[in-house]
Amino acid sequence: MRRFRYDAKHDTLKCPRGKMLKAGRAVKHGRFFTSRAADCRHCDLARLCLSNGRVNKAVVLGDDYPALLRARRRRERWSDEDRALYQRHRWRSEGYHGEAKTWHGLSRAIRRGLINMKIQAYLTAAAVNLKRLASASLSILLFVYSQEATSSARHSLRQGKVFGIGLSVASA
Repeated sequence: MRRFRYDAKHDTLKCPRGKMLKAGRAVKHGRFFTSRAADCRHCDLARLCLSNGRVNKAVVLGDDYPALLRARRRRERWSDEDRALYQRHRWRSEGYHGEAKTWHGLSRAIRRGLINMKIQAYLTAAAVNLKRLASASLSILLFVYSQEATSSARHSLRQGKVFGIGLSVASA
């Protein structure tokens, strides 16, 4: 498909040999493009391009195909810094998605349909975020508690108390 050229302005699709594919009927999420059988009959790429038993090429382009092309072109212009930032982002997001799939049931849809899958993904994200919030809150509470414990221990040592018992060093 990458070898076919789509012109969004004129809504045309061109095969790798330069032949135009005709825009056909619209389907649910895109549009059919078909080539002429005469164009494919003498093409040297026909055995690679066509499925067995087909005499012409049929391609479905999604409604968002122009946006995909723009994103591909934008990615080709990335600098080394952009690539490094994206690599870091991928590493972080893959871990997050892996956790959601492995530990929180996102690997399998509970109900059918895109809306129900969105609801499941939102609930899973909420569960993971609440778990992280609880973990962060616990670490903050433990830190504050340890700071208070060390400051009260220092205060007790200054007063000569060990385990709450006052000891007098000068009485011996």
